[in-house]
Amino acid sequence: MVIETATAKFLIEPTPKMEGLVSIYSNSSEELHRFFGSLNIHSNSNLDYPFLVRASKEEFAHALIIMVKELDY
Repeated sequence: MVIETATAKFLIEPTPKMEGLVSIYSNSSEELHRFFGSLNIHSNSNLDYPFLVRASKEEFAHALIIMVKELDY
């Protein structure tokens, strides 16, 4: 799944070897930190999405709620 906001792009993929987690790739470490501040942000070799965080589905759902609340149109 791809999500694009005014300030960042996110690519969300399942993490098969880590059941219950999703991998969230982004082009913005600042936005990953804002949405997933307590989790470790890793560098990634993907040029389009150079930053990565792994989050539980619950943490990801919470970040989605924040994104929806920030809609301004």
